[in-house]
This record gives sequence, structure tokens and C-alpha cells, in this order.
Amino acid sequence: MWLVVVDTTQIQPYIFGSNRLRENVGASYLVDMATGEWAFQAVKDATPAQNNIGPGNTLRGEARIEQGLQAEVLYAGGGNFVVLFDHIEQVKRFQTALSRHVLEEAPGLQLVVAQQELDWHKDILRDRLKEVQRMLAERKRKRVWPTPLLGLSVTAACRSTGLPATGIVAGIGGEPGYLASDEIRAKADVARPLHGSTSEADRRLRQIITLPETYRYPADFEDLGGTAGEYSYIAIVHADGDDMGQRMTEIGQDCENRAYVQALRSFSHEVQQAAKTSLQVTLDRLMGKITKAKGGEYYLVYQTDPQSQRGTIQIKLAKDKGGFPFIPFRPIVFGGDDVTFICDGRLGLSLATAYLREFEQRTAGLGKDGSGLTACAGIAIVKSHYPFARAYELAAELTESAKKYRRDQHTTGSCLDWHFALSGLSGSIEQIRAREYTVGEGKLALRPVTLRDNPVQPEPAWPVVRRGIQEFQQEEWAERRNKIKALRDALREGPHAVEHFLAAFNHDDPLPPVLPARTNWQKTGWQGGFCGYFDAIELADWFIPLEGEADETLATLPAS
Repeated sequence: MWLVVVDTTQIQPYIFGSNRLRENVGASYLVDMATGEWAFQAVKDATPAQNNIGPGNTLRGEARIEQGLQAEVLYAGGGNFVVLFDHIEQVKRFQTALSRHVLEEAPGLQLVVAQQELDWHKDILRDRLKEVQRMLAERKRKRVWPTPLLGLSVTAACRSTGLPATGIVAGIGGEPGYLASDEIRAKADVARPLHGSTSEADRRLRQIITLPETYRYPADFEDLGGTAGEYSYIAIVHADGDDMGQRMTEIGQDCENRAYVQALRSFSHEVQQAAKTSLQVTLDRLMGKITKAKGGEYYLVYQTDPQSQRGTIQIKLAKDKGGFPFIPFRPIVFGGDDVTFICDGRLGLSLATAYLREFEQRTAGLGKDGSGLTACAGIAIVKSHYPFARAYELAAELTESAKKYRRDQHTTGSCLDWHFALSGLSGSIEQIRAREYTVGEGKLALRPVTLRDNPVQPEPAWPVVRRGIQEFQQEEWAERRNKIKALRDALREGPHAVEHFLAAFNHDDPLPPVLPARTNWQKTGWQGGFCGYFDAIELADWFIPLEGEADETLATLPAS
């Protein structure tokens, strides 16, 4: 018997290396197919009718390899595909079938496969799987990367990769076609609408995260929203489950092999369902804020000060040729605990926090000792024409920053970090923070922060920032731009400058309450080396909450 694990490598540059959204979407679709549908088909090709694959690639639990099957898929999810084969010849046929499919349908995608012999009755499957995964990681590290053959004569270059172009990708929505390599053509083909309807990638997405038929998922960064002449920013949100590798190794301890398989499948399925449901609920909350105007246009509107009916943030939804509006939100990587989506820049933080809350709730009982799972998120807010690969790298770096903060503070909840890249970036996020967000008094930015109020260290928590945003979006502040600018400058100069600001601009009234335990914040803006208001000021014009978000986050807002 042979244990086989399939994975892909260099996924980030493959998916996010293009500045065209439909190529990113198409690449994600091809990666999912390689470790999903195509892998299932390769098992069927290698072992016709002698496997545990049911209709729709479901796994038949009653079909077991120790009872005479030639192949049993253990689980598929999170970019991994794990299968048992009865004989090495079946392994070879499986690898051949899958490799050929990837080479033909997804040029440029790199597969890595590792296998090890297993005695079902003597070996411990959990230990063998760990060994194969170590082999897989080692093969990734030692892999000799192919050097693509460039043009040997007069050739045209692909506009996305620089490789020799082999054809032309047709434009969408009046966009002219462009020269492309095999890799880019494959990505673009699966993201191209068919017969004026949805693309293969869109159909797959709609099967997992449903969207009303009258709406469309965007296929271009320009379709994510924006305010003409004022605003053209997008947010890239990358969320990743915490300690998932450790949790996987804890599953099925001291279990016999069959019980381990069942526990592994159950955990993988429940995590996938939790992530799927979390994205669905997040999208549903976003849909709750969209209204249709009398003229047939669709808007996402937020009244920052409902009592005075002033201070409106508005996103007008773009439409396709058929007049169907694009939702300002697009998942790119999904299906497991690792999630990446893009949206209008003003929705990045509200969508990220909504997803993290839902993921915590939907995974209750899946953590160690019956606790829930958590995730950390990074949100990069950039101009819509900012190099997408760099924007994703920033979001991934912010996710790691949030994870590091979570480890260092020994907190058990989800955390998040964000950054505005309003111009080019120079250096790591730590270097940027040291250069632009650190003054003599301490740190201007609270981030990274915990998702919920932080009992260990009260300051760096999202609810603190959220309360400040609500205060600075009220008429008293939002309608007085000079006052907010003066406060921002005073915060940079330190507590004494803030006291002078309060006397000159605020009639000696304290700053808005955001954390009852930190009374100095209201008097000086600073305490314990942290500034309590700079993040909120920076976000006041950039933040649109989702339906129900305010009630959930601001339940403990102190009285004025």
C-alpha cells in the first residue's frame, strides 16, 4: 500500500503575479482544479471503479482500502490531496494522468508529489503522513526551478509574464485584446464570460458562495467600486487560520488508522464548511447595505451621522453590458482556512473583521480541548492600479505581523493588522512603522490589534479603534476638517501639544471616550507609549461598517 500527497508550489506568484484581476481569478481556479477535480479524475483514471469516490467527488465512507479497494482518497482540502493506493503501478498511473492534465490545462503551475509505502496493519498512518509531508516540504525546498525557453528568433512578448506570446487574449467590455503566453491564456480562458453569461471561475465561486442572479462578481479592478474623481482604492484581505498545522498533528492521537482517517476527514470538512459559511455571511451582510435608486443605479451608502443626516460615504456599483451590477467584493482564494479576497478600499476592514468573527463562531469546538479556531488577517489598502503582486505581499506580511503579535502577547483570539499604501512602499512593514508611525512619545499606531477587547493589554484592540472611528465620523468632527488635522498634528508632537489643542479647539473638553480605563487618553491622547486616536483619525474617511457590525463591536461604548 502507498500513501501519496499532492501539493502545489510557488502559488503566490502564480495567482497574484498579474495586474489583471481576471488572470488572478483564473489562476486561483486552476490551482483549485489541480488539487481537486483533476486529482479526483486522475484517481478514477488510475483505478476505474475501484475507489471510494462517489457522485460529485464525495467520499464514500463505507468504501475502504483495507477491504479490497485499489484506491481511497483520505481527504482533499486546503490545497492538499491525500490518497492511498494498493500498488505502486497505480501511483504511477495517477501521477501520469494528473501531470498531463496540469501541463495541458494549467501551463506554468508546479505540482509536487511525494509518496511512501505503508503497511496498513503495522504502521501508524498519522506518523506516515507526517513523514510524507516532511518529504514534500523538502522537495519544495530542493526543487530546481525550470528556466523557461525564451524566444529564439523574432517573437512578441506576453504583456503579463514577458514570456514569448503564443496567442491573443480577447478583451472584455471594450478592452482591446493583448498578447499572452500559454500560462496567461489558460488563466484568462477560465475567467472569460461564456455566451455573455458567467465564466467557469464564476460558476465555481457561485456554487460555494451564492450571489443573487441579478448581481455579478467583478472581473476587473475598476469594477470594485469607487467614487468618480474622488476615490479609487481597493483592499486586499488575506486571512489565515492560526496554528492549523499543530491542530492537524493533534487529530487522532492514540487512534487506530481507520479512526484517524475519519477524524481527519471530519476536521477538514468542518473547517472548509466554516470558512465557506463565514464568507457567505460576510457577503450577505454586504448585500444588506446595497440599495437601488429610482434611476436604476445601485449604491452602497453609509450615513456617518444618521441623527443629523450629514456625512455620507457612497459607493456607486459598476455594471456589466447587460446592466447587472458588480458587487464590490471578490473572493480569490477560498475553500479552506486560507482566504484571500479583494474589495473596495473602504470595505476592507469591515469585511475582514466580519469574516474573522464568523470564522471564530463557526469553528466552535474544533480547537484543542473543545475550544474554537481563530484566524489572523492582513488588510492592504492601495490604489486600484497599484502592482497587485506587491499589494498581496503587503497583505501577507500584515497577516504575519498579526500572527506574531498574537504569539508574543499569548492571546487566544483573532488578530488583524492593516496599512494604507497611498504611495510606493520602501522597506518592510516594521521599518515603515518605525519611520512613519513612531515619535518621541511612542507609537502613533495601535496596530496590530486583537479582534475583540484585549484583557491582557487593553490598548491594541479593534473595538478601541472602532469606537474612535464612530466618534470622528460624527458631525462635530467630520464637518471640521481643520480641527481633525490640528489634532493629528498635535498627536504627533505629544501630550503637551494635545493639551494645547484641547484648549484652543475643544473648549478644554476632553477627547472622545474610547477606553474607560485609560483616562489620560482623553486628556492627552497618550498613555503607556500608545496613542489612542491616530488610527481612528486615519480610518474615519475610509471605513464603512457592515450591517450589524456597529451593534456587535460598540456594545461596550462608554457613555460620553
